[in-house]
Amino acid sequence: MKLIFSSNSYLKSSKLNLLLLSSFLILSFLTLNCSGTKRFAIENNESTTAESNLIRVLLSEKSNEVQINIDSKIKLSDENKLLAEINPGNKVFIQQSSGRLQLSISDKSFFADTFFLSGSNEYPIIKIDGKQFRGILKIFSFNSQIKVVNQIGLEDYVKGVMTKEMPIGNGNENYEALKAFSICVRTYALLKIFENKSFYDIYPDTRDQVYGGVDAETSLTNEIVDETKGQILSYNGLPAIIFYHSSCGGFTEDVKNVFNNNDLPYLKSVADGDEPFCSIAPKFNWKEEFSEDVFISRLFDAKLIPTKNFKLESVEVKSRFESGRVKELVINLIDDNKNKKTLTLLGNKIRSIIRTADGKSILRSTFFNISIDGNNRVVIVGKGYGHGVGFCQWGAIGQSKQGIDYQTILNHYFPGTQIIMYND
Repeated sequence: MKLIFSSNSYLKSSKLNLLLLSSFLILSFLTLNCSGTKRFAIENNESTTAESNLIRVLLSEKSNEVQINIDSKIKLSDENKLLAEINPGNKVFIQQSSGRLQLSISDKSFFADTFFLSGSNEYPIIKIDGKQFRGILKIFSFNSQIKVVNQIGLEDYVKGVMTKEMPIGNGNENYEALKAFSICVRTYALLKIFENKSFYDIYPDTRDQVYGGVDAETSLTNEIVDETKGQILSYNGLPAIIFYHSSCGGFTEDVKNVFNNNDLPYLKSVADGDEPFCSIAPKFNWKEEFSEDVFISRLFDAKLIPTKNFKLESVEVKSRFESGRVKELVINLIDDNKNKKTLTLLGNKIRSIIRTADGKSILRSTFFNISIDGNNRVVIVGKGYGHGVGFCQWGAIGQSKQGIDYQTILNHYFPGTQIIMYND
């Protein structure tokens, strides 16, 4: 069925969809923690938004003292009042003291359960440790760790993610791809908000989405986020579960084959065009070569064999998913005592076990052929980069370069979905 994406006249109202979001998440995909905490708002801070549009990014958590270098004029508050204004050039030291936090500036100390740092009225952006953040910073202690959380408007958060997770290209060549991606970022983040964690919503790194604050923003990507403001991806009026990756290699992957998720109709394997849109990706085709010793070491490091005293007899792909990715990889080994052992590696787990030849990262994908050459070296020839589920970033870029609009791009990678508004 071809989906016609909505114009503004079809976009849903915020209250209805926030209720749908809450109900959906409670009933199905997410485990909720009901002990929510107050989301502190600083008056006259230009970045402060309505509570439902705030996201809490866990910037750091340390067991010992936290030191913060102040690079712009900043207001220091506790949960009740303004405590001080800190000028640039100062250093703030925070440590745990008798179950509370002690914050020291020069010879002055303050005590509170929670501290807040916000920008001044003249310069609302917080600049610390050479980095810039919108919103406020909340500093508190939990489980013997001092945590620093950036509480920020959702739209500003999306702006801080765009360039950290997606190539922006030259000029407007990636414009439609970036519009589609901004909706993916926003949808993912909104789902994290509705997990209702007690102290934070989202990590600033690859555990969730890489977030760079103001320093990651560009005028182009900020314009794109503003253009798609409030738009999320949905399926049957409910928020879509979002996955994305660098390049799919020609076919995306069914979510259940990678993450063992529910069988979601909009996260099925789809062909990325007759000539893959993502074939323009750097290193779309790749090759890794391993000496026998290195390959055996990877199996040992993964605790699949008790010693490294094994030799390779054979390695072969036993089965593949419909997309062409490896489902089962069979490795036959023999030890010094002529004892044989067979290992079967499954699906996406293969990537973290075998890794790249230099060991610096996981294998680029499971879309590969594997063989042993005449020198007993293991040779893997593959294509694509990532798990392959959902949004193919380079595929979206390829479509954008061909003039395909962002609605069509999203419908290609998430068939049957629709764009709705989470906010008026």
